[in-house]
Amino acid sequence: MRAVHKRYLREFIPAMLAYVVLIVLFGALVPRTESTAWRVLLALLPLLPIALVIRAIVRVIRDQDELERRIDLEAIAIAAMSTGFGYFSFGLLLSAGVGWEVGADALAIWVMPCLFASFGVAKLLVARRYRNHA
Repeated sequence: MRAVHKRYLREFIPAMLAYVVLIVLFGALVPRTESTAWRVLLALLPLLPIALVIRAIVRVIRDQDELERRIDLEAIAIAAMSTGFGYFSFGLLLSAGVGWEVGADALAIWVMPCLFASFGVAKLLVARRYRNHA
């Protein structure tokens, strides 16, 4: 494993662990918290590790070689467009009264995790395509 990817894992894994801990605390404490200030703090705390994850992703892309950057760019484009298309489609179905009844908060909170997950899947597929054509 190259040094750039080791650094990425050193930055990514602790940030994701912190996110998981903070999102669990958010889910457990917000329903019991009456103070608006504390609810705002609990709601915004998970953003800090996500900002660190974004920073790690940008740094690894910036420091990779040209082929790795191309793979990541294609994967990000696929992930962004497929996530956006999926949420737009789901929103249209909800607006038409078809399917589940989902609150806006439940829908909005899943955008970033879906984007990250679709990026991971897209990166695997794009990298495999480049590997098979090499």
